[in-house]
Amino acid sequence: MILNVDGSSLGNPGISGFGGLIRNNDGMWIHGFAGNIGFSNILHAELLAIYYGLVMAWEFGITDLWCYSDSKVAIKLISESVNAWHHYAAILYNIKEYLARDWRIHIVHTFREGNACADYLAKFGAANPEAYSPIVDPPIGMNLLLLADACGTFFSR
Repeated sequence: MILNVDGSSLGNPGISGFGGLIRNNDGMWIHGFAGNIGFSNILHAELLAIYYGLVMAWEFGITDLWCYSDSKVAIKLISESVNAWHHYAAILYNIKEYLARDWRIHIVHTFREGNACADYLAKFGAANPEAYSPIVDPPIGMNLLLLADACGTFFSR
């Protein structure tokens, strides 16, 4: 299974949101999520996207997962020991707790161009008042993005 996650901050700091989606290896939508965190920054949004994506994948019983994020900073923080004084130490500890569970998970970097569906959901989250919303069916505006991903459409930088 594939998890794409992203954060969005309309300003940085500014109104921020996060989102993500799980797809199978054929690129078909399984489930998604989005959330609004109010006035914050992009790193906070990126970390919450990873956390909520892992929570959702675990709840769905997925045992082999590839998680793609376009935030090198978030991935670096997750791969290192947590500095207990870091502003987002609690989120980092929560992410590491999920990573330590009995499943096979890979968190890897993807370029922004390869993360368009998660970017859509992160902006969707920032524009909505809900702190967290599971999304059973993809929003109508995502259909072309999902089709492009499923077909392996290449977007240049």
